[in-house]
Amino acid sequence: MVNATQAPTSEKLLHTLFCEQVVQRPDQIAVISPRCALTYKQVHSGALQLAHQLRVPGGCSNQLIGVVMEKGWEQIVAVLGILHSGAAYLPLDASLPGDRLRYLLANGQVQVVVTQSWVDERIVWPKDVQRICIDDLALDDVLTPCGCPVETGDGVVQRPDDLAYVIYTSGSTGLPKGVMISHRAAVNTILDINRRFAVGSTDRVLALSALHFDLSVYDIFGLLAAGGTIVLPPAGSQRDPALWLELLARERVTLWNSVPALLEMLLALTSASPLTLQQSSLRLALISGDWIPLSLPARVKESVPTLQLISLGGATEASIWSIMYPIEHVEPSCESIAYGKPLCNQHFHVLNERLEPCPVWVAGQLYIGGIGLARGYWRDEAKTQASFLIHPHTGQRLYRTGDMGRYWPDGNIEFLGREDFQVKIAGHRIELGEIEAALLEHPAVSNAVVTATGKPFEHKHLIAYVVATRNGTHPI
Repeated sequence: MVNATQAPTSEKLLHTLFCEQVVQRPDQIAVISPRCALTYKQVHSGALQLAHQLRVPGGCSNQLIGVVMEKGWEQIVAVLGILHSGAAYLPLDASLPGDRLRYLLANGQVQVVVTQSWVDERIVWPKDVQRICIDDLALDDVLTPCGCPVETGDGVVQRPDDLAYVIYTSGSTGLPKGVMISHRAAVNTILDINRRFAVGSTDRVLALSALHFDLSVYDIFGLLAAGGTIVLPPAGSQRDPALWLELLARERVTLWNSVPALLEMLLALTSASPLTLQQSSLRLALISGDWIPLSLPARVKESVPTLQLISLGGATEASIWSIMYPIEHVEPSCESIAYGKPLCNQHFHVLNERLEPCPVWVAGQLYIGGIGLARGYWRDEAKTQASFLIHPHTGQRLYRTGDMGRYWPDGNIEFLGREDFQVKIAGHRIELGEIEAALLEHPAVSNAVVTATGKPFEHKHLIAYVVATRNGTHPI
């Protein structure tokens, strides 16, 4: 049975998993950033200081507190501090256009934002939003533990089914959707991955993903739950594989977690670099978020023969990942790499239009079930009802992914692509309708069509076609 995935579940919360490690290894390095290295005790101290400030403005369970920052140690302290305060965190890109940022803050009913002083200075904030600059805690205060007691769960106000975070994804109507993930859902995925791949206190991850991209949830909480170390690249280095290679070697990074395109960039660099991946400590690569090129596994094996390559998939609506496939060998006759089989306490179904299971080799719609499912979309019951349903025969709650797939005879699922106008570029879900809606807001545009070009295994990009308004006075 492919979906016979039942396993023991945890009642822990994302931040209480971290607290357990603070007790066990207070002086071990938890975060390495360009500016400093922080121990578990120091990160915990900073998080408690922030939590104390947030409890005054009203941090409480299922309330959202915004995190608007550039990549840095401050993000780690911020999300832990928010969770300690009892609230959930809403990560937003600090480089968003002002109108979009203000819309997301308003839609999230955000009253408090945790940010950095230099980010705070350049953004025009809504008047009703209070900001706390985490660097105003003073770096020295974080580096010198405040003497706060380690909270291991006795003072926790949340329950496992309370919100941990909300991440906004692209919406077909031009407005993004806020995916609501509980502690229970995220903890299930994280602990499953850690168990499967023996992630422990000697592991280090290069945290490339932005905070508003859900791969960051594992980078942060997966490693901290295991007693490992998060290695942060400098802000703005998202496209600098030479720097990644240097960090991999210098900081003895063991885990890679990214979309396929970033690993491809790294491999392309190493072919012409004096530094090689064989000089690194990498042992495990988690690849997800987009099609994996058929040539990638062989190139990985050539560069790092001992590296374990894992394909992961799912949806933001199902807590990072829900399905996995260990890539050991790609047959020359294969048209794609298998999507795989579901993770613990999660289910993957291939169903027809009548919600009946599809036979082997018959394409159908992919549905996800199990503990990892989101609570729905923030303040959008209509979209929640459209995407989440109760199966009429099994009574199981399911998420309709909008993806197509089919079963192979061995029980693995093959991913066949989207059934709608959504595309993925570098792992980011993009609704073409959202871009078209934005183009139509321009007074010189009367109609617009956006399409993605490039083969699934290559680097795709978007092309927009517009029809200008007659006698338009505004340049396009």
